[in-house]
Amino acid sequence: MILSACSSIPPSITVSTKPIAKPTLIVPPVDTLTMKEVKWIIVTEENLEEVIADLKTSGQPLAIFGLSGQGYENLSTNFSAIRALVQQQQSIIAAYENYYNETNKAIDKANESIGNVNSELEAVNSKPPESTWNKLNPFK
Repeated sequence: MILSACSSIPPSITVSTKPIAKPTLIVPPVDTLTMKEVKWIIVTEENLEEVIADLKTSGQPLAIFGLSGQGYENLSTNFSAIRALVQQQQSIIAAYENYYNETNKAIDKANESIGNVNSELEAVNSKPPESTWNKLNPFK
């Protein structure tokens, strides 16, 4: 009687789990950048009159924008800095994309594991309790 009292009713373990919902990444669409052609005309003392005549004959308004040598160098340096910033932003975006994809994989794996544990628990809990004689039977 003492032996069977402790083992006659097996304890039931109940685990309640629910799948993890995936967060949705909402990214606004990005416009496609279409650059327009820019024609550079180098104006020097030797070709000044020729450039002005060409502009007048083509019907374009006469306006000349000039840069010093240092100004042109600064413009080039600024474009280089912009290019570097865009590359950094692309790296950050790629890192976020990689993080989001890896998070989805981890959530899918966790949800699959939860499903497997739930299936195992259902199988264990659906078994009829084993009799005391079967538990003590050394010939099984």
